[in-house]
Amino acid sequence: MTRWALAAVVVVLLLIPQGIGTLYSAYYVNLLTWVLIFGLFAMALDVSLGYGGLVSFGHAAFFGSGAYAAILVLKHVVFSLPACLVAGVVAGAVVAAVIAYFAVASRGVYLAMLTFAFAQLLYESSIKWIGVTGGSDGLPGPGRPPLVLGPVSITMAEREQLYYLVVAFVVVGYVVARRLVDSPFGAALIAVRENEARASAIGIDVVRHKRLALAASGALSGLAGALFALFQNFVSPETLFWAMSGEVVIMALLGGLGTLYGGMIGAVIAVGFREILSTYTENWLVFLGALYVLCVMFFPQGLMRLRRRAARDQSAGLTPAEARR
Repeated sequence: MTRWALAAVVVVLLLIPQGIGTLYSAYYVNLLTWVLIFGLFAMALDVSLGYGGLVSFGHAAFFGSGAYAAILVLKHVVFSLPACLVAGVVAGAVVAAVIAYFAVASRGVYLAMLTFAFAQLLYESSIKWIGVTGGSDGLPGPGRPPLVLGPVSITMAEREQLYYLVVAFVVVGYVVARRLVDSPFGAALIAVRENEARASAIGIDVVRHKRLALAASGALSGLAGALFALFQNFVSPETLFWAMSGEVVIMALLGGLGTLYGGMIGAVIAVGFREILSTYTENWLVFLGALYVLCVMFFPQGLMRLRRRAARDQSAGLTPAEARR
């Protein structure tokens, strides 16, 4: 995504609330806020999975930790918007660093199962630790703190203000992730993904790069979790459940791994289809599952990577038949 394309997308997103009441209801802005938060979450997963090749079924641990940290800071430490967001980022990064310390020495399915096990451990802890997390009933927030910019205080009580906040931090998250993967560290991470033995032979510390990639992914996931907690003003153990990890993996796969913005496209597809199908049938999960199966069968590299491949083939002058060969 070029800078001009990113700027155009941001302008469109900033203009969307202006249509409330004339073109559409506030419900659709709330739905788009949800999509943006989960798009950021899928983008965070793409940093470790798409660029580092780290198959994780436990990213809900980072997302849920960030959500719980944000609410706990607001309730018991300080009623401050920057503080709760920083707490979410730090919590996600710390949890990811701890899991990475034990898990990244493994590969493939073993790495996936270890991350899954740690996430389930946190999920069970959130249910049992009732005094802190509220148990299975969840933890209600104290409200949304205002955004203080010098003498100006912007309330976050309205969903439109929160929407703008989410847009801002999704853009910041994308820029940070893009700088990371385009840096020498990102190039080394891709080398590790492609061939660990060769990467190690040229002097790349494979384990260190994997740990840092998972920690960076955890930090962005924690930011998404903190934004989700602010959006809901509530957090429950469901944010740590394995289904949350599976859902974000599907979003990243739908959009295309190794693109960053593909996760946002995957979030639009997954959340959009879920909302549409659920209005017509109670068995909407069956149709959504069928959609996922079809995408994996016919677009295994994701929609964005498929588009990029078609563009490369067209620029090279290849016909569709020649490209398939």
